[in-house]
Amino acid sequence: MAHSKEAAKEQNRDVRAVMARHSLDFGQVSVTVTHGVVYLYGRVRTLRGYESQYREIREAFLKALRAKTGIREVVEQWQVIE
Repeated sequence: MAHSKEAAKEQNRDVRAVMARHSLDFGQVSVTVTHGVVYLYGRVRTLRGYESQYREIREAFLKALRAKTGIREVVEQWQVIE
């Protein structure tokens, strides 16, 4: 059980590191990782100057997440704020 909790904490840190590298405002997004599934809840918006690129940034973000070891799936349950 402890190993599972440690793995989830490490994956959560990995998700946060990927978030920091993309031009989206994740300040109102909560992250939960369970058994390799990443759940993203809350509100997200593109950073000023990148509004027209939301789809491209989102796809790059999701691709980077899915490339991380141990992440099987990403579930987005966020609202996009314009």
